[in-house]
Amino acid sequence: MLLAQELLLLLLDDEKGSARVGFADEAGLAGALLLDLVEGEHVRESDGALVAAGTGPLSPQVLADARAEIENSDRPRDAKHWIGRLPKALKPLRGRIAADLVAGGVLGEERHKMLGLFSSTRYPELDPGPERELRARLRAVLVDGADPDAHTALLVGLLGPLELVGHLVEREHRKAAKARAKAVADRGAVGSAVADAQRAAQAAIIASTTAATIASTTAASSS
Repeated sequence: MLLAQELLLLLLDDEKGSARVGFADEAGLAGALLLDLVEGEHVRESDGALVAAGTGPLSPQVLADARAEIENSDRPRDAKHWIGRLPKALKPLRGRIAADLVAGGVLGEERHKMLGLFSSTRYPELDPGPERELRARLRAVLVDGADPDAHTALLVGLLGPLELVGHLVEREHRKAAKARAKAVADRGAVGSAVADAQRAAQAAIIASTTAATIASTTAASSS
């Protein structure tokens, strides 16, 4: 399963099918897609920018289209740019990442209209098995101290910026689990190219989610 698909399972409310973290979820999902490309060696870091690498077809299509956006850019751009750009270029990002999970029966797909005008799509969970296995794998790392594989370490690195650790463990374990997640993220991935791209993506996610949180808080307080 892609990092972006795993992250989506954690971001969605199981019953409502809507995102738990509001505006910040698209920054996280875009960052996860970048890391999926990095993990598959389809993108690499070069002088502070992310550039396309490798050849051949990619699946699912959203991953191929993300690489194509980077490959066809007029000039090399950093992770922060792509985290802001991909949600627009691959719209609707959440729906495109959810597509295979819907096709596989893991998520449902419900279309709604607010006030009869604005459409939205929710993805309630139908099959809890994949998320249950994912949460058990993350708990083993965050609570039991298991050493994560490279894929899981990349996912753990996304949990802190999106404030998801608290949703994965009981209250009494949260402080230690957050420290453990930070330690895993700080240790980084194996291999300098992957590690550099991971750090760039994480820094961009932190900046983007912080900006989104401030914007949503400001909007709420002024309304």
